[in-house]
Amino acid sequence: MAQELTARLAEFTAALRRVTDTLDPESGWFAAFARRSGPELTEWLAGRALPPWDAVADLLQDLASRHGAEAAESAARQLRAGYEAAARAQDALPGAQESLTGRLANLDRSERRLRAEQRKLVVAEDDARRAGQVRETERLAALRMWAQDDEERVVARRAELRARLAALMDRRAAEARPPEPAPSRKPARKARGARFAGIDDAPPPPARPPQVPRQAAAPPGAAAPPLSGSRFAGALRETRQEARPESPRERQGRLLAEEQRAALDAVERLRKLRADGQSGAAHVLLTEAAGGPAARLPMLLAELERAGMSSDAATLLWEAASLPPGPLAAVAEALAGSGRHRDCEQLLRQGAARPAPEAGTIAAELFRTGRADEAVTLLTALVRARTAEEAARAATQDPRVVAPLLLDAARQVSPSHHYAITSELRRAGVT
Repeated sequence: MAQELTARLAEFTAALRRVTDTLDPESGWFAAFARRSGPELTEWLAGRALPPWDAVADLLQDLASRHGAEAAESAARQLRAGYEAAARAQDALPGAQESLTGRLANLDRSERRLRAEQRKLVVAEDDARRAGQVRETERLAALRMWAQDDEERVVARRAELRARLAALMDRRAAEARPPEPAPSRKPARKARGARFAGIDDAPPPPARPPQVPRQAAAPPGAAAPPLSGSRFAGALRETRQEARPESPRERQGRLLAEEQRAALDAVERLRKLRADGQSGAAHVLLTEAAGGPAARLPMLLAELERAGMSSDAATLLWEAASLPPGPLAAVAEALAGSGRHRDCEQLLRQGAARPAPEAGTIAAELFRTGRADEAVTLLTALVRARTAEEAARAATQDPRVVAPLLLDAARQVSPSHHYAITSELRRAGVT
């Protein structure tokens, strides 16, 4: 078992290093991990520990920003398959259940600590702002955002470990289940008893069914007789109902029911693929689901979480973040409209990794559908991750819509970011 883990972890680490070897160690999430979690990053790249998937997904965002979405998608498929194989090998070791349970308890403690830390930072930031301490306000705002990011990672890692623990318990239950007896090969006995009386002696069926007298044909031009008898009960009523046009509310309810059935079917197919160890086919299914109807995605995420497949939910969200601007904006709108605001924010932050003009196009689409807050969320992530010059390019495609949103986003980050973005927009002749 230990040898299996060593081999699987080595394969995954080799694929991960092929990604990080192409990244800039001075920028993006790669630089952030090196700065904030240097020892952990060293362990991951040396193959001594399996990194949490959220960290792998962030490195893939860096890859998408540097080499394009196609390269990132190809690497994601290989990494995900290797990651799941290594995780299964790790969970097959003795003491795996106790290890997962202990790690979950540590994450619960970390979440409580981070929430308390954020509350303190909010108070301190507000005090500094009231006192006019600009630099201190910016420093505390940055600390608060990092604490929020850490909390989101804790939530994602806990969901991942819970899914692994549930899969481990399912495998153990299946192994403990006694094998089903082989089906009997004795010749079938003839049916006996009162219920089957006379079957053996029943005459063979006639060569053709007996003739039934037909009704006399209606004279030419006469109306056909009305349907009658129990076989046709309600037929006329159903015909009248079908002729009535469907109301908008009925149509919406029907479409929602269809999307719900499609989501349940996709989760069941994905569960079977995972159970059969078909990781590649499972990833293809998730990719196709991300590109399906936007209204289905929130339902699919909910069903995946209900089935204990939170790691697949995270992968689905990552795949959705790689969609073209129009479909991505539609998914963000669907997530926000269904109340999945955390997922919407995560999707938009991941979407900020693409070129700034594309991010601006997504922001404009969101604004036009009444989702100005989500547009600002996307652009805020862009402002934090890019230089002022790069971020200002988001307004090149649709400056009248995007420039005010971009300035609002920069204002939310800090006064200095707002000043820098304003200067770049003026230099570009946008404001």
